[in-house]
Amino acid sequence: MALARVAVLLGRYPEDRYSVHRGYLDGLAALDVLPVLVPSGPGFGPERALELIEGVRGVVLTGGGDVHPAHYGEEAHPALMELDPDRDAVELAVTAMAMDEGLPVLGICRGIQLLTVALGGRLVADLTAAGYEDHWQEARQHEPVHAVDAEPGSAAARALGGADLVNSIHHQAVADPGPRLRATAWSADGVIEAVEADGVLGVQWHPERLLGTDARHLAPFRWLVAA
Repeated sequence: MALARVAVLLGRYPEDRYSVHRGYLDGLAALDVLPVLVPSGPGFGPERALELIEGVRGVVLTGGGDVHPAHYGEEAHPALMELDPDRDAVELAVTAMAMDEGLPVLGICRGIQLLTVALGGRLVADLTAAGYEDHWQEARQHEPVHAVDAEPGSAAARALGGADLVNSIHHQAVADPGPRLRATAWSADGVIEAVEADGVLGVQWHPERLLGTDARHLAPFRWLVAA
């Protein structure tokens, strides 16, 4: 029997290579799912991406730089990182297609932010400037650094897999989930850590970087496969 195929959207950082953390692929492989790697950039625009993922059963929006603030009606902030309009265009098109076709979508870190913007929400441009500290913990990216409180029975609670501590490597976050998503998990200081809707889940932490030390963090990928 052919394996189910899931689209995995690639980053472009540094500029001379496509990139994705191996944990995304390891998580899918552990569940017998075949990843379809989707690049963006010259020669790989939205139309080519949609052709590439024809027949996939789900979509993973991966981590990376910031979504351009023009997509959610904000001005550029001095703290913005790694803007990539080509990547934005591909991921917005793929997300729109997934929503139209009822495909499940899992967004991780940048992915939750892209989902939010695609579905009419807004982002916090920079958490430190907004008064939230200690969410950029890159030196501890492979270990849990703060608690997350998830709504009981939510997809976010399932995505924690029984864990209540996560890592944290982000300087932006969801400010307003918009009309189609709802917030279902928060850090202790009130930062939104997960949003969801039917068949859609975004988490702000990086489960793919925790898999090697705690198998419970396979749970978001299990959610996607079950969806």
